[in-house]
Amino acid sequence: EFVFDKNKEFNFSPGQYMEWTSPQYTTDSRGNRRYFTLASSPTEEEIKIGVRFNSPGSSFKKYLNGMKTGEKVVASQLSGEFILPKDKNQKVVFIAGGIGITPIRSMVKYLIDKKGERDIVLFYACKSMDETAYKDLLDQAEKSIGLRTIYLLSEGIIPREIKAIKGRLSKDIIEKEVPDYSERIFYLSGPELMIRSYKQLLLDLGIKRNKIITDYFPGY
Repeated sequence: EFVFDKNKEFNFSPGQYMEWTSPQYTTDSRGNRRYFTLASSPTEEEIKIGVRFNSPGSSFKKYLNGMKTGEKVVASQLSGEFILPKDKNQKVVFIAGGIGITPIRSMVKYLIDKKGERDIVLFYACKSMDETAYKDLLDQAEKSIGLRTIYLLSEGIIPREIKAIKGRLSKDIIEKEVPDYSERIFYLSGPELMIRSYKQLLLDLGIKRNKIITDYFPGY
């Protein structure tokens, strides 16, 4: 996670993204610009982004990782419709894969700070619990706003103290864990292939396209 001071006040909705530009003169073929979702909430003083690092990383990621206190990066072009429904009574299901948890972190933190209880179920897919992010916040949200988190793990041992399922999300899991799924709006956030797969799963369940909101994360 990278944390930045804001040089001026600006408004955004939880779940939106911005274009980030580094002052690099020498970059790889992908250049010095990326889109990152704001992991922070408008209720927080700083701007935060969550980034997954693979090896070898892009020149942009290497620049981020080498930044020192006081150095700057430009963020502009605020946009995105991956935001909470205006109707506070609308039931929601979040489905996040890997670093796709960042826009959900923004929304959950906002609801905690605003004391906004909503009927939300989160399916969070990772290889193992070691790869999850923001677990402390999700635990806090369970107690304060009623968020229910179900981890979908492909590897490792499942700790007894958490609600977790081994394997991928399936029709049977949704029907069991969210029996009123037909009344909900679904938010999918994660790698593009995961988004495609789970969107088709929801369509096969009879969920209408206008009730499926997606936000995919390409490789950085």
